[in-house]
Amino acid sequence: MTAQFTSGSQPANTGSFEELVTSGRPFVDKTAFLSQLLLSGRAVTFFQRPRNFGRTMSMDMLVSFVEMNYQDPGDTSRQKRLFQGLDVLEDHELCNDFMGRYPVVSIALSEVGGTDFVKAMVAMLQQIRKCLGKYAFLLDSQKQPKHLKKSFQQALKISASSEASLQNRRSNMDNAVALARDCLSFIIELLTSEFGQKSMIIVDDYDVPLQQATAHGYYDDMLRVVIGMMGSAMKGNNNQENCFFTGCINIAHQSIYTGFNNYSTSDINDPQFADFMGFTREETAKLLREYGMEERLPEVIEWYGGYNIAGSELLCPASVMRFITDAQAPGSSPTTFPPHCYRNIPSEREIIETCMRRPKNNDSTRLRSLIDGKAEKIFDLPFTTYPLITSKTPFGTSASLLLGTGCFALAQADPPPERGRILIRIPNKELLNYFSSVADQIFSAHNPAWLEQAGRLRDSLFDGTAEEVEDVINSMLTTYITFSSTSHESYYQCFLTGVLDLVSSEDVTVTSIPESGNGYSAITLQSKRDLKAVIIAYKESADDRFITMDNVCDKALELIKASKYERLMKEVGIADL
Repeated sequence: MTAQFTSGSQPANTGSFEELVTSGRPFVDKTAFLSQLLLSGRAVTFFQRPRNFGRTMSMDMLVSFVEMNYQDPGDTSRQKRLFQGLDVLEDHELCNDFMGRYPVVSIALSEVGGTDFVKAMVAMLQQIRKCLGKYAFLLDSQKQPKHLKKSFQQALKISASSEASLQNRRSNMDNAVALARDCLSFIIELLTSEFGQKSMIIVDDYDVPLQQATAHGYYDDMLRVVIGMMGSAMKGNNNQENCFFTGCINIAHQSIYTGFNNYSTSDINDPQFADFMGFTREETAKLLREYGMEERLPEVIEWYGGYNIAGSELLCPASVMRFITDAQAPGSSPTTFPPHCYRNIPSEREIIETCMRRPKNNDSTRLRSLIDGKAEKIFDLPFTTYPLITSKTPFGTSASLLLGTGCFALAQADPPPERGRILIRIPNKELLNYFSSVADQIFSAHNPAWLEQAGRLRDSLFDGTAEEVEDVINSMLTTYITFSSTSHESYYQCFLTGVLDLVSSEDVTVTSIPESGNGYSAITLQSKRDLKAVIIAYKESADDRFITMDNVCDKALELIKASKYERLMKEVGIADL
C-alpha cells in the first residue's frame, strides 16, 4: 500500500488505475503481482473472480504498466510517474523487460447487452469503436499499407452502425458480426507492422454478453460472436504475446477456449494469485488506519469479508471503499457511520428471487439454512453453457452461479466434503442484507401472487375453514423465508403477522401478542365490520406424531379460552370468535 495521503480527502472508488494513484489518497498496492502475471509462462490466462472484486482495476493496472507510448516508443516517463513508490519499481529486471514495452489491445464487455441481439450488437460496436479510436493515429502512419488503412476506415464506419441499420439490412448485421469477430486480431496486425512488437490482449468481463443473451433468448448468436472474437485473437496468433481475460463464470466445452495455446484459469482455488484481487485483512486494516478508522476493522470484516479464495480470507474491495467514502463524507462520522449494503445487481437479484420462489420445499429449506449461517453442500460441476435460471433449475446450478458472482463463498470444512462436492455459505452481513432486500419484495404486497394467498388465508380464518387454512399456510411456508429469527415460535409469529398485515385495513386489524409466561405466543385477527375475530396461538411440538401435536393444540386452546383475550373480544362487541 502506498503512503500517499491527502488529509481530509475521500478514497478513490474507480476502475482507472491512473485516477487511483494520482488522487493522492490511500489505496492498496497490488503491483507486486505484475511479476507473477508477466513471468508465469501462461500465454492465455483467465481470471475468474466475483463481481466488485477489482477485476477491471487489476487489468487497468497491467495495461498502465506494459503499454508503450505510441507517439514516442521507448519513453517510460508515464509509468515511472504512475508507479513511483510502488512495489513493482523495485523489480528492475521486470521493469527493463516489460514496462512500457508492448502494444496493448484491451476491450471491456461489461456494457454489452440488451433485450435482443440487435441491441446487444449495437452495444458491442460501441465498445469496438472506442477501442478502434485509440489507434486512429495509425491512419496517418507511413508504415501502414493503403489496403489496411482502408479496412480501418471501413471498420470505423461499421462500428458506428445504428440499431435501425442492423435491423433493416441483413448485410449490415453480417458486417457487424464479422467486425466483432476480427477486430482484435486486425488491430494486433496493425500494431505489429507499426512497431515490430507482439501485442498483449485484455478482454474484461467476457461473460457479461453471454449472461445478457441467456436472459433474453439470443444466446447462440452471441456465443458465436464471443467465440469468434476470442478465437481470432488468441488461437495461434503469432502477433500475440500474452492474453488476459476476466469474468465471473468459466464456461467450458463450447469451443471458447478450444485451440488456445498454454491456456490456464486462475479461479477461486488458485493459490498463486489468491490475493491478487480483493483485500486481505492486513490490507484493510492498514487502509482503515490511514483514514483514522482502525477501530472499525471487526465491523468491516463482518460486513464485507468472508470470501475464501484458495484459503485466503478476503474482503470485497468495492464495498470496503464505498463504505470508507460514505463514512468520510461531509456530515458523516467515520467512527459511527453504519455499514450499508452496496450491492445491487439486477441479474443477480433475479436469480435470488427465482430461488426464493421455488415450489420445491427442499430448495427453500436449503436457502433458509444458508441464511441462518450454515453451509450447504453442492456438486462442483463446470458450466457447459451459461445457465438459464428458471423455476425448474436445480438448486445446485443456481448456487454455483451465485458462487461465481460472489453472493456465496466457499466454506472451509474439516473433514472436507467428498470428492466432486463443495460447501458454500453466505459470506457476510452485506450479502445477508442483499438476500433480505430481495425477500422483502417477494413476500410483500408488491407480489400479486403472495398478496392473493394472504387474502385467502384471512378469509379462510374468518370463515373457520380449518382445512383451507392448513392448505394455504402449508403452501406459503413452502417458499417463505424470514431474516428475523430462527426460533420456531418467533418464526411462525413473524410469518403469520407479516402475511396478515398485508391484508389488514381500517376494518381488519392484526395484533401480535408475545409470549407472556405461559409458553404460548398469539395473534389476533379482528373484523370490526363483521364483528368477527380469530385468536391464533402456536407452539413447537416435541415430535411429529399426531397424538403429540394434538395434545399441544388442546393445551393451547385451553389457554386461549382461559386468557383475557376472549373476554376482551366480547367486551368490544365481537359476536363470532
